[in-house]
Amino acid sequence: MNLDNLYSGKDASEMLGKSGNYIRQLYAKYPNRFLPGSCRKIGREFIITIEGIEYLKKGMIKK
Repeated sequence: MNLDNLYSGKDASEMLGKSGNYIRQLYAKYPNRFLPGSCRKIGREFIITIEGIEYLKKGMIKK
């Protein structure tokens, strides 16, 4: 995991225009929707890279 440009799950969710727990719920239900290595749970927090956020944005546009 690249340590540059890391965001909390809450911040990433808000960047995607979703509620604060969106990343947590999405990762729990559909972990395969994430770019491999872009999201990780550390303690109680989810950490996601900017690349992972962009990957999710592209997936949201396709649908």
